[in-house]
Amino acid sequence: MNTAEFNIWALVPCAGRGRRFGQTQPKQYQHLNGVPLVFHCLQRLSEIDVIRGISVGLAEGDSHWATLKGGIPGSPQTYVGGETRARTVRLGLDELVNCGEAQSWVLVHDAARPCVAGADIQRLIREVNFHPAGGLLATPAVDTLKSGDSDSRVSGTVSRSGLWHAQTPQLFPVRTLMEAIDHCHDRGEPCTDEAQAIEALGLKPKLVTCGNYNFKVTHPSDMVIASAVLKEQEAASCTE
Repeated sequence: MNTAEFNIWALVPCAGRGRRFGQTQPKQYQHLNGVPLVFHCLQRLSEIDVIRGISVGLAEGDSHWATLKGGIPGSPQTYVGGETRARTVRLGLDELVNCGEAQSWVLVHDAARPCVAGADIQRLIREVNFHPAGGLLATPAVDTLKSGDSDSRVSGTVSRSGLWHAQTPQLFPVRTLMEAIDHCHDRGEPCTDEAQAIEALGLKPKLVTCGNYNFKVTHPSDMVIASAVLKEQEAASCTE
């Protein structure tokens, strides 16, 4: 792999309202171990040498970003996102194209996944190896999976063989991801993550295994777990 052949840019959708989090302030701005949650994500991305820069997609009228103190990790650029994750990512891709980066690659990472390990991001880049179908971090399903009916009663047990939990970052060529998101939008097809859009083009992104700690903060109780994981990661790095 010769990373010098391609530019990689990180894109962080940060326009979510965090309604499931149950707070008036969006979860990405809630403090986690003394700093806003999104700072942890940006810090991890900023430590990857091959990432040329970071863009953060903010909600229209976001009044929180401008109040952040203490220096934002990675000195990211910002842009106004959309009402959905897919729209926010799509607008971020437009920004990259407008800056002459149409032939580059984009690493999309959730603002609410603060515990991603740098080693996992590097492994993703290495194993995707700039294959046109791209790839994503994921973990194999280990729990017994049930399907349910409209009354929340078990309707069957689903084999977990070959099933994975999709995570982020997800790494794709800028132009291909633009085409994929537009393809889904034009056909009214769901696009809950970038890999699903890529799949709709008939491509098969690479699944790259990562640690179970790369979970998405969704509920307030997740902050307690994330805090403990971050402290453990920091302690481990100090002993290396």
